Amino acid sequence: MALEKSLIDLERFCAKAWRVYAKEDPLSHLSFNEFDYLRVIQLYPEGVRITDLAEDLQVTKPSASNMVVRLEKKGLVQRIACNEDARSKRVLLTEEVIQEMSLEQVVYKDVSEQLMRKLDKQEAQQLKALLDKALGN
Repeated sequence: MALEKSLIDLERFCAKAWRVYAKEDPLSHLSFNEFDYLRVIQLYPEGVRITDLAEDLQVTKPSASNMVVRLEKKGLVQRIACNEDARSKRVLLTEEVIQEMSLEQVVYKDVSEQLMRKLDKQEAQQLKALLDKALGN
């Protein structure tokens, strides 16, 4: 139960940080799934094929394709020709979304800094190592 309480406390700690930024966050209207797709697409500066996107998100290719269509209609992503396969397209974030997602990094950086101020260097390294291990990173 102690770990469960700590996880609840951590979630509340993060939620408070998000509330501060929510008023400024241009992506706050997105669903969790939409935002999750954008985060994965962001990992591929040259764009990602739908097949690879589906694999990364552990969803079916049709599901990924439908979400990309939805994100494209909202002006959040664009498709470009794939150099390796003329039949395929790569999905990229629009320039506007790239800028908007940089605000998300500010929140994570702020939360991280708040946590690190309460830990010494060794504890901070241990926390990172344990989180990486627990999350399979």
